[in-house]
Amino acid sequence: MNVLGQFVAGLSVFDIFGLLGFAGYLCSFGALQFGLLDGNGKTYAWTNVLAASFVLISLYDAFNLASALIQVSWIVIGYFGIVRRSGQRAEIGRSVPA
Repeated sequence: MNVLGQFVAGLSVFDIFGLLGFAGYLCSFGALQFGLLDGNGKTYAWTNVLAASFVLISLYDAFNLASALIQVSWIVIGYFGIVRRSGQRAEIGRSVPA
C-alpha cells in the first residue's frame, strides 16, 4: 500500500468529519470570493452551518474547547441568519398587493 493509501486507511470517522468540515468552509468561502455564492444567501449560511457541524463532530475524538466554542457560535449565528432570511422572504411575499 502506498503512503496515501496508508494515510487514508488510518483515518477515523471523526477525522473524515473534520476533513469534510474543512472542505465545506473552504468551498463556501472560495465560492463567495469567486462570486459563485451570495454572502447574504441561504446557501452560504447552510454551507457554513454544515461545515461547523462536521468540525464540531470531529472534536468528539480530540476535544478542544476554543474550537468547540467557535463551531457552536458559527452554528448559532448561521441558524439565526437562515431564520432571519426566511422571515424576510415571507414578509415580502405578504406585502405584495393582490
